[in-house]
Amino acid sequence: MTDQGMTIRITAADAARSEAVSEPVRPDEYQQSIAHGLSKAFDDQDTQEEQVDLATARIAILSDQHKGSRDGADDFRGCERAYAAALAYYLEEGFRLFALGDVEELWECSAKEVTRAYKDILELEGQFHAAKRYERFFGNHDLQWSDPQEVSKHLHPFFPGLRVRQALKLEVVRGGDRLGLIFFAHGHQGTLDSDRWAWLSKPVVRHVWRPLQRKLNMRSTPPSRDFKLRARHDLAMYSWARSHPAKPVLIAGHTHRPVFWFSQAKQKESVADLERRYAERRAAQAEPKELAELHSKLEFAKAEEREKGPPPMAIDPPCYFNTGCCSFGDGDITAIEIADGVIRLVRWPDDNDDPLPKGIVEADLAEVLDLVGRAGRPAAPH
Repeated sequence: MTDQGMTIRITAADAARSEAVSEPVRPDEYQQSIAHGLSKAFDDQDTQEEQVDLATARIAILSDQHKGSRDGADDFRGCERAYAAALAYYLEEGFRLFALGDVEELWECSAKEVTRAYKDILELEGQFHAAKRYERFFGNHDLQWSDPQEVSKHLHPFFPGLRVRQALKLEVVRGGDRLGLIFFAHGHQGTLDSDRWAWLSKPVVRHVWRPLQRKLNMRSTPPSRDFKLRARHDLAMYSWARSHPAKPVLIAGHTHRPVFWFSQAKQKESVADLERRYAERRAAQAEPKELAELHSKLEFAKAEEREKGPPPMAIDPPCYFNTGCCSFGDGDITAIEIADGVIRLVRWPDDNDDPLPKGIVEADLAEVLDLVGRAGRPAAPH
């Protein structure tokens, strides 16, 4: 997304924000609704469980492409080059591709419009399916794919015999020992507008929001620079995973905001620390250049704090991750990779605008699963 000509990039520096104090989440009515929806998907007899070895697992998880019809309302159009590059890379590197829902924008467009507009991309995705390395999930904006007949009609020409899932469980093992469970779902489950009232939301988006986007050529998703738990829905998904007796690690999409745990986050200086240091150096009559740099850092931090609002909740234990999306307004995409024993958040393209992944942050997956497995159940709210 551009702002006065400046492109906003997701960087490791943005990722390394200081941890906030973790507090018990009081399960309000919204959280209870999300928990009910996710539990229903988790327990559904159609939700299969597979086993994967940590040493050999190679999975790329991308969500929320929102492929449209290449008009002014198409949020994916500017991200196509990054997405195509990522697919080609993961195909050659032997990754499984998990398309984690809202892959097509079917609230705004017909399936026929989208498949015609992005035939090349669908054929590229189809190469993963042909290699038996493709998992497709439905979200709220492509809920149409929950109907096998619709899948057969529109997607089977690109993915013969494809089954589109709601969710999937992966039991992670190493040397025959169970390490833990990863649960994949789009994340819309339990919401009013995206799940239970989707029948109403869809025509509103198609007949009101889409024409406005077309007319103004608006992209709807700004790039994210903060990977902590801030939004209500992210907190609800974290709360569900945190309290579920199976102790899963939930990987979802839907919110368009990357969420990632930091095992060794760099601590940024707080406003209080900067104020103290600035006052000390000013009293010591430090050089103007040093004072200028300190004062600049201080005012930047103060403005950033005002912009962010309430502090985020720390991800403790690391039971929830979010892919972000493939429809950021600046043309970038984010993805989560599981490979070489780590879970990693990446951005495409890299800082030089080359078609390569930019690693943002990573964590040892065995450590993540161990921490989640050993965590006690959260205390009941008072």
